[in-house]
Amino acid sequence: MCLCSFILEPQENLIKEYEGRSKECESTLGTLQTSLEYLERQMREVENNLKELLHQTPGLAQQVMALTV
Repeated sequence: MCLCSFILEPQENLIKEYEGRSKECESTLGTLQTSLEYLERQMREVENNLKELLHQTPGLAQQVMALTV
């Protein structure tokens, strides 16, 4: 005796469901891509600010280098 049951749905319904999911995934992917680009710009800006700070304060740069070694 098998306790599994199978429900058959019309192919049209399955195709519509998968097309809907596909559109949702494409939308999510677009949102994630936009977020990635924003975060990459933010990271570059922070890196540039840090480089500028270390360039302007050599003593701080020496302290940072001492911590990393």
